[in-house]
Amino acid sequence: MYLLHSHYGINSTTKLRLKAITSLLFDAHKQTIEDRLWQQWLVDYGRMDGEHFISWENYKKEAIKPDLKKVDVDEALKIAEEIKASDQKGGN
Repeated sequence: MYLLHSHYGINSTTKLRLKAITSLLFDAHKQTIEDRLWQQWLVDYGRMDGEHFISWENYKKEAIKPDLKKVDVDEALKIAEEIKASDQKGGN
């Protein structure tokens, strides 16, 4: 909660819409991940030589690849029905 905590504080979000709060949380999580990746790159940078150098941008692109899986409509509806059934049973 890097961005939310250090720049906004939880009290300033009480009057925001849920969509705005969700966006803040997403951005804060993304920034936290990027900060940790930067620290990791700095450690790796110390071990890089001219032959094995990876720029920060390339390092970040390689580490943060979108993990999107295409799901067809029928599969998505099946998953939604399973979630709904589980919720109605009170299961996990």
